[in-house]
Amino acid sequence: MESLVIRLPEAEDAPASWLVVDATGARLSAVQTGPLTLASSLAAGKRIIVLVPGVDVLLAEPELPVRGSAKLAQVVPFALEENLAEDVDEMHFAIGRREAARAGTPVAAVSHARLRGWLERLRAAQISPDIVAADNDALPNMPGQTVALIDADRLYVRQPGTPPAVVHAEPLGEALELAVFDATPAETHVLVYLTPADWTQHQDVIDGWRARVASLKVQLLPDGVLPWLAHHAVAAAPLNLLQGPYEQKSHWGEQLRSWRLAAILAGALIALNLLGKGVEIWHLSRVEKQLDASIERVFREAMPGEQNAVDARRRMEARLQAIRGGASGDSLLTALGTLGGAVAQVPETTLEALSFRGSVLDLKVTAKDVGSLDRLQQLVTERGMLAELQSSNPRPPGVEGRIQVRGRGAS
Repeated sequence: MESLVIRLPEAEDAPASWLVVDATGARLSAVQTGPLTLASSLAAGKRIIVLVPGVDVLLAEPELPVRGSAKLAQVVPFALEENLAEDVDEMHFAIGRREAARAGTPVAAVSHARLRGWLERLRAAQISPDIVAADNDALPNMPGQTVALIDADRLYVRQPGTPPAVVHAEPLGEALELAVFDATPAETHVLVYLTPADWTQHQDVIDGWRARVASLKVQLLPDGVLPWLAHHAVAAAPLNLLQGPYEQKSHWGEQLRSWRLAAILAGALIALNLLGKGVEIWHLSRVEKQLDASIERVFREAMPGEQNAVDARRRMEARLQAIRGGASGDSLLTALGTLGGAVAQVPETTLEALSFRGSVLDLKVTAKDVGSLDRLQQLVTERGMLAELQSSNPRPPGVEGRIQVRGRGAS
């Protein structure tokens, strides 16, 4: 699933930056900077990850004596109380999943006021985030390697197996001494990420510290910091601050609403199709009744001694087969079957009367115009019979025609 990754600045009046990445964190768009309303146009159908300033979020992994979300929520504020500058009642605590190999439980603490401010800013731009996380929580955790990110006046650091931290990077030498080298054993390898502009500014300071560790490698970020953070934010699933009273409602309702119109149109199309099939069946049934009535008339005329005309079609077939060896009966049934299929395909055509003499079927039909009579004649011919339109006369609101139908072998 594609993700829209938005990074909010520390200053509330500063522009945000954003980009779109795929499910692996690979960049799909260029980094854009500006008002959040511009980012909202890219949000449809994407997971929205918002990275907030890590300087405003405390990330820690305290060892907690209890398990279970309800008990943890009660214990966490007191476990972090000594590390907070504000009263615990003013803070919001988000709890992550503890890894089996680690003793501590990931916890994030942020003031209610700061979190509400970010959410209100996003809401004003009509952006509903799925994840809100500290930007320094996107730093990867690499065993045996300390990861450092220099971003303008901020230094982000993650020691192996510890929560990430962010400090002021001016002066950079002191920040590195405090956040990296004092806490890094001499055998540790350090990876430093920064933009070409920051490398130009801090190259001498960074090179001066190479002798302090086993190795120090520099990776330049020519496209800026955000693509790198976005990649790891998608891959590492940072701790989501949207818990408890800030937990977001599911987007399924919005997705269902977006599909509602398509579902209505599809339902209407199915209903119209069923209605059309129903009309077609009704029309065929009507034609069949007309044919049965005509057969009954022919039966009474041809066999005046038979007063009971029930199932006239079957009885006529049996009588003709008995009298003429079955040939004429087969011819009549074939002609009637061909005629029924043809009449069903010509709208507003009614069979008024028919007579059968010596393998020749004479029809009287009404249609809306002469073209319909021609069409009926053509359909009968296409089905293997010989049809001849012998006459056509106006009969409001259409035309009356006489058609003679016979088998191709008949004389």
